[in-house]
Amino acid sequence: MAILYLARQTRLGRDQAAIAVNHSILSSLRELLGYFYDDRECPPEDPRHREVTVMADTFADILCSGLHAHEKMPASESLEPWRAYCADMLRHSPVLRARLNAAFWPHLDRLGGASGGPPGPPAP
Repeated sequence: MAILYLARQTRLGRDQAAIAVNHSILSSLRELLGYFYDDRECPPEDPRHREVTVMADTFADILCSGLHAHEKMPASESLEPWRAYCADMLRHSPVLRARLNAAFWPHLDRLGGASGGPPGPPAP
């Protein structure tokens, strides 16, 4: 019986530790959202520069992949809303615009983000 109780306590401790780590990670990610939705710059000397640029690259991967997928399914009617979301992200994230590279994210780059200007016309 003591062994079962110990196993249960160990499992509870592990679950609580996992919840704490998850909470910590999500809190950290929430702090980064301003760099992507609130026009906040992140100069190279900013202590969070590396994690912000990694997050920008991740966002660019997701946004570009979504654009590519939606372009392949025009009947889904989801291309325009997704394109609008991507354009809004680019408009409000100088960090994301600065990271764009046509070689890596061509579908996203076509929205005009790499130039820092407003998104251009939709891709054909």
